[in-house]
Amino acid sequence: MSRFNVRQIEAFRAVISLGSMTRAAELLGISQPAVSRLMADFQEAVGFKLFNRQRGGAEATDDARRLFEQVEKLFVGLEELDREVLSIRNLTSGSVTVAAMGPYDNGLMPDIIARFRKSHPAIAVRLDCQLQDRIPEWVAARRADIGLVSLPVANSAIAVRKVVTRPAMCVVPIEHELAARDRLRAEDLADVAFVSFPRGAPFRFETDLLFERRGIERQMLTEATTHEAVCSLVAAGLGVSIVSPFSVHLRRNPRVVFKPFTPSMPITIGMIADEANLSVAAQAFHEFTLSEIETYSASLETADPTQLSSASQDRP
Repeated sequence: MSRFNVRQIEAFRAVISLGSMTRAAELLGISQPAVSRLMADFQEAVGFKLFNRQRGGAEATDDARRLFEQVEKLFVGLEELDREVLSIRNLTSGSVTVAAMGPYDNGLMPDIIARFRKSHPAIAVRLDCQLQDRIPEWVAARRADIGLVSLPVANSAIAVRKVVTRPAMCVVPIEHELAARDRLRAEDLADVAFVSFPRGAPFRFETDLLFERRGIERQMLTEATTHEAVCSLVAAGLGVSIVSPFSVHLRRNPRVVFKPFTPSMPITIGMIADEANLSVAAQAFHEFTLSEIETYSASLETADPTQLSSASQDRP
């Protein structure tokens, strides 16, 4: 059997549907002899008779009608394929998986995702909370499209993009004597109750090293594993702490205030993504997130440092 092509199948479908090679030619925008040639070649390819010629038209044989049923199924599938192509291109379907560590998974990202979904309500977004060292593995294994981490990141097989850097903040109970100050120094925390992260956490190591180099002792009696838990303990009056500036939702807690802290302890957000191989939906989310974080960083630059407990109420 000879091979047939899509053009022959299109012509066959038109002739069967319209019952006339002349009308099929008009629909396809080609000449009637061209349609006749396509049908002759198609009949030769399939190996059985397709039409009985009659005055005023072409009557399909029983075999042709059986074949037509399968052709219709093919075109239905092609139409569905066209719709799916358009929905992907126009961002009316698709999905994105984001792996993020705290405080990004419960602070920064939910607001970004909410605004993205307003623009693209048909895109499904999944947010997975993961440990810092597992996020590069998830992106490399394609379990996540995008990873959000604190830099530096060790042993990432995927390129890491530096997104934004901001100094860590000192969080203080609203009724604490230090809450009245515009800015806090490391020396101001001498002998003050301090809520810390557990030993082994990179941020705990960096914080302890800063105070040790200055010979400053703190009252280290309370620990928590996340920025959210640390801020909750601070709000309960158990001490002060130093936390990420990107914990947006924590700034809405009326029982704490956030103060600039010196010396500066910069925290950098990094995004991990195989940018060249992202889906259309994931690429759109990637670009949206970069823009949102840049806007958020700019809002912190212009915020009154004495009012950081209520800064960025509407935007992360």
